[in-house]
Amino acid sequence: MVQEAFINGVSTLKNGAARPKLRNSNPSFASQVSEITKDLSDQVEWFRTRPLEKEYPVILVDALYEKVRCERHVISMAVALVQGLTSEGNREILAVEPLIA
Repeated sequence: MVQEAFINGVSTLKNGAARPKLRNSNPSFASQVSEITKDLSDQVEWFRTRPLEKEYPVILVDALYEKVRCERHVISMAVALVQGLTSEGNREILAVEPLIA
């Protein structure tokens, strides 16, 4: 339930329906979500700052629209997806970045 709430962007302050089911659980819902968020944030930071050590003769850039949380609103935002094609013919994701207007 915690993972589903996290993926769906359910605020820890607006979890009224989930709270009775989790009331007796330990650790709390909010702390579980915080742990998941920290772990994901660490993984994202590693991905964004990793060195790109291969050569990519071909770079593919595409964009798609995703619903994202911006401050307290959910908006539709373009997200760039950058792929590199290696000399061996394998595709690798190089970057996933929001395109801020």
